[in-house]
Amino acid sequence: MSTYKQIYGYAIKDVASDPSADEGQLWYNNASYAFKLAALSTVGSWASGGNLNNAVYGQAMSGTQTAALSFAGSRYPLPVTAATEAYNGSSWTAVNAMNTARQYLAGCGTQTAALAFGGFPPATVATNTTELYNGTSWTTNPTGMNTSRANLSGVGIQTAGLAIGGDRLPTTPRTTGAVESWNGSSWTNTTSLNTTRRNTGAAGTNTATIVFGGFIDSPNSVRTESESWNGTSWTNTASLPQARWNMGSAGAQTAALGFGGSSSPAGAPPNNSTINWDGSAWSTLPGTLATSRTRMSGTGTYPAALGAGGYGIPAVTSATEEWTGPGVVVTKTVTTS
Repeated sequence: MSTYKQIYGYAIKDVASDPSADEGQLWYNNASYAFKLAALSTVGSWASGGNLNNAVYGQAMSGTQTAALSFAGSRYPLPVTAATEAYNGSSWTAVNAMNTARQYLAGCGTQTAALAFGGFPPATVATNTTELYNGTSWTTNPTGMNTSRANLSGVGIQTAGLAIGGDRLPTTPRTTGAVESWNGSSWTNTTSLNTTRRNTGAAGTNTATIVFGGFIDSPNSVRTESESWNGTSWTNTASLPQARWNMGSAGAQTAALGFGGSSSPAGAPPNNSTINWDGSAWSTLPGTLATSRTRMSGTGTYPAALGAGGYGIPAVTSATEEWTGPGVVVTKTVTTS
């Protein structure tokens, strides 16, 4: 009988911990007394990551699943915060705080080159303040957005961002469909959303974005609309399987995720389900968050997203969860079944 080495040209490694392996690699873990295999995941799922140092909701995030930034938000019943934390794939570390404390802001970019804009400072008056993070400290930009707002969405990078929709409180009407484009130093008004709304999910870049769900104030209702941006205009796309707002989101224009949030105008109960956009249709995925919550934030890609913070039951949470989508290499234990 042929041995494994004779068939594949190498022997099975005996290791004390699971390595970072390529698809198809097999090894023996002598600590867990099991054969392990690196295989591609077939369905998406959420797994627990390292908790934030402070429970927070209504914050913004930037970066990837293994190199993320979480900034500002609320620690109710404590005051609105300017705190910033960096994630390395397993734990969060406090770094220099923003210049302006606020909640319900938007953000985009990477862990070391982030952009933050809008939000509510301690007073519930929408701001247009824009700040840039260079990996060490935050700098306030001399000019802010043309429309002051909170509860908006943001996509893109530090030198090419997009600010979408939002809440102009105390200005009436509150909800705006305004969209602004950021070129690295200033904001320019561009084509507004087809459906005016706030608290949407969004994923993509300055010139290729998908915006979905959200809320309108008159009449008060949670939305299912989805729109695609090509850098010039918005096009209505297939609707969500369920109305939702205040969700976390991640991904790209052709492969996006929405997670958590609420389907109720009251904002409760919070949701734990995950919805997926494949470029043509929305669907509900089997993977659910371990912690149901609204007002959470998300970042990353479709196959490797990150969600953190939010308002759950009964209170604000520091929970962080990592999404592994189909096609990602995962470690599986070899069994006889």
